[in-house]
Amino acid sequence: MRRKRKDGGIGLARKSVLFLNLVFVVLILLSYLSSITSPSVLWALAFLGLAYPFFLCIHIAFIIFWLLSKPVYALISMMTIIVGWKFLTGTIGFRESNAIEVPKTSHDMIRVMTWNVHEFKPFDLKNNRPVRDEMLEVIRNEKPDILCLQEYYSKRRGESNIKRLIAEILDADHYHVYEEFSNPWELKGMVIFSRIPFTDTGSVKFPNSNGGNEAIYADFKYKKKKFRVYNIHLQSINFKPEDYEYIKTVKDEINTDVKSSRRIGSRLKRAFIKRSEQVIILSRHMKDYPNSVVVTGDFNDTPASFAVNKLSSGLKNAFREKGSGFGMTYNGEFPNFQIDYILVSKDFQVKSYLTINKKLSDHYPVRSDLELTP
Repeated sequence: MRRKRKDGGIGLARKSVLFLNLVFVVLILLSYLSSITSPSVLWALAFLGLAYPFFLCIHIAFIIFWLLSKPVYALISMMTIIVGWKFLTGTIGFRESNAIEVPKTSHDMIRVMTWNVHEFKPFDLKNNRPVRDEMLEVIRNEKPDILCLQEYYSKRRGESNIKRLIAEILDADHYHVYEEFSNPWELKGMVIFSRIPFTDTGSVKFPNSNGGNEAIYADFKYKKKKFRVYNIHLQSINFKPEDYEYIKTVKDEINTDVKSSRRIGSRLKRAFIKRSEQVIILSRHMKDYPNSVVVTGDFNDTPASFAVNKLSSGLKNAFREKGSGFGMTYNGEFPNFQIDYILVSKDFQVKSYLTINKKLSDHYPVRSDLELTP
């Protein structure tokens, strides 16, 4: 005679789910460690940090499953998520947005905006005048006091002189351009436009970086307070067209091949390691500056990464302070993540944060209204 299973026990199917749950507990805990472990030391953890949003979704699914079948086991994933609370709040803003797409409401605030503009072209690389004009219209509507652009492009004269157009749009007499490439007719690189006068400008060189991955800065004195704004573009992954085509195939058809996966993994690994080296250089440079800082730009890495957490040390993350919903700032073919940030010293009050949902470049523009405390 078959012995009946006692009420409250757990069957084979649920034991299997529990085992999988514990496996994903280990994986997400290791992804937390990626934030404090340099990829130069242990690069494999960086891949787990990149997968944090996926692990989070899996644990939410486990919570729902256990609440419907064995509620006490839901605590496993709940507690695991709570352990990584700073990564959760760096990925999702649990508040209603207080930012709308209008000019700032107070002259005491400083509006900072960052945007990887992809040379003022859409992601398909085709020159598109209407897209460029729409991007300039976004800048006109937002009226940032300080505008930091990565993958900036401008002709030196004529109707495609973007430097002249933005300076006129913002009434900004001050700009600091780093020219990654230039000739007598055009240039590309990085730029800081400002309606507030500079007191100094400079750059931070990253050794052995591919073109375009640099950091520039400008110093300001505003209402008797000194601060520095860094515009940074950390190491890109440098995917090739065949990589994006493969990623698209995987997303559309769930079809993988080992050679393509290894190639993409190798590009990611190199980028993780280079970014870890770059943020150490940049962190040392920031420590040598005695006043407040704003660090903004395209970090090319996620909230659980070593690069983001190294640079965030001792600073406020504007998204974590005032962001709402999922903080995705990248909209290209690679899985969409938050990779663009605005970080500020603790004597800045973050008044608002907004990711502007305009799919023009392969990044969304991001802006925040800041107030310096006396």
